[in-house]
This record gives sequence, C-alpha cells and structure tokens, in this order.
Amino acid sequence: MLKQYDTLVHDVLEDILDITKCDDDRLNEIIKRYFLNGGKRVRVLLLLMCAKLGNFELNRKDIIRMASIVEIIHTASLIHDDIIDNAETRRGSITMNKEYTNEFALYVGDYLFAIVLREVAKFNDDRIHSYLAVTLKELCIGELIQADGLYNIKTRRIDYLKKIKRKTAILIAFACVTGSIVSKASDENIKSAFSYGYYLGMSYQIIDDYLDFAGGAENLGKEVGQDLMNGNITLPALLAREEKPELFNSFTNETSFEEKMEIIDYIRNNEKILSETLDISKRYLLKAQNSIDKIEISVKNELTFIMNKLARRDN
Repeated sequence: MLKQYDTLVHDVLEDILDITKCDDDRLNEIIKRYFLNGGKRVRVLLLLMCAKLGNFELNRKDIIRMASIVEIIHTASLIHDDIIDNAETRRGSITMNKEYTNEFALYVGDYLFAIVLREVAKFNDDRIHSYLAVTLKELCIGELIQADGLYNIKTRRIDYLKKIKRKTAILIAFACVTGSIVSKASDENIKSAFSYGYYLGMSYQIIDDYLDFAGGAENLGKEVGQDLMNGNITLPALLAREEKPELFNSFTNETSFEEKMEIIDYIRNNEKILSETLDISKRYLLKAQNSIDKIEISVKNELTFIMNKLARRDN
C-alpha cells in the first residue's frame, strides 16, 4: 500500500535539497547526506495521506512543500536532540555533533529552522502559522522538561505523558493537520486529522520507549536501554519503579554502568512491565482509530494501515 508513495517521497526529498541549498558547498553536502541517510519518513507519509482528505492533485505543489517543511523540522530537532543527549549514533551512523562539533551541529539545526520559517511564511493561511508556532514552542518545552527531568525518580506518569506529547506527538499532529489544511479539506476532516496524528504520536513514542528495552539496535539503531543510561526515565522505567522502588533508591548521574544495567535487565526480562507498556500504547492507537471513523473510507484504510504498521514497527 505504501509503494504508491515512493515517487512522492522522492519528490519531497528533492524539494528539501532545493529549498535548503545555499552558496556553501560543504554545508549543502552535509545536509544532503544527513537527509538521505535513512529514516522512515513517517511524518511525510502521514502528511501525504491526510492531504487526500482534500484535493490532492489541485494542491500538489503546496502539499509537497509542506511535507518538506515537516521533515526539515523533524531533522533539525533530531540534530539539536543529539547535542543535548551527547549522542554518538543516529540511524546507525555517527551523529553530526560527533562528526563535527556541537557548535557546528547547533548552527546547522538553526539554519534548518530558519528555512522552515521562510517557507511557512509563503503560505497565506493563518492556521498553518498558528500550528507551527505552537508546535515549535511545544518541541522546545519538551526538550527543557526532559533535560530538567533527567535522573528524577519522582517523575510521574502524567509528567512522562506531557513530555512525549511535546517531544513527539505534537509534530506528528502538525504533519497530519497541515496536510489536510493545504489540500483544502473540510473543517471536520482537519479536526479528525489533528486528533489522529496526536494520538498516533503518543502511541508511537511509547512503542519507541518499549523498544528501547525490548528491541535494541536492530530496531532503533541504538543500544538497549540507552534512554535509561542517559538518565531519561521513560514509561517502562516508571512501571519498574512502581513495582520495585528499591531499584531506583540511588539512581543519579553518579550511578555506575553496572547498576544501570541491573535496572535495564530487570525491565527487559519483565513481561508484566513490557506488556503494560504496550497496553497503554494500544489505548492511544484505539483513540487514533476512533478519530478517523467518519472520514472517506479509502483514506481511512490507508491511515489504519500505516498506524498498524508503526505499531508493529515493520520495515
């Protein structure tokens, strides 16, 4: 079902390279390599699908451009995220901050965000401008909350859910809602697209956090338990703390590698914790499904297909 989008995704990547091009050949090559280095293009696909809620062919150029904008936002946020996390790998390759410097990576991310602002300004629709402002604000708050919450054993489930809303769900919702807006979909369909993207985004991040313990490098391109190693307490760790609080009695940035591995092994071998994590993710998937109950059947089928595919993390 997704094969039909190959040409459109290629068009989006070509558009990205066109609008990010500058008179610095080295920067152009670095950006090109970064955008072409894998990635599932989940947000691009979701935007293209939601654009079918309106008139796709009549608004094709704007749809491609908006998909480019969403992918650029996502990529810029990943570059900044890797700096904050001091990450060494991304999608199986060395991160920009490690290959060059933190300062260089920071400016590349800023440059990409500047491109986003320039291109969004060309859309004569205040709804897009408003959604972008809220999305960028929430992304920044999400990063600040995560940084402040590292090694915080008092983190609650509600704190975690607010964080993933800002770090992940809000951008996926932005992709879905802007796809429907630029295709001139009805107000009801635009509302459905936003709700679908938000709930799917919540589920998507919870599954990511599940795989951080249950999947590992083959699924995410990073080592098992990397979030906990960095002090980031995700849902499986919260459930482990509720079940066995003593594991976290001395969890600080001074905690040894061996002590962290003890927690990681406890979680990855605990079927109850892993199952409950997936159950919570499925609740959000159900809400996503309910959000699109009344949309056109062919678009509903495509959105349901990709939703289930992401839930299984199929390639």
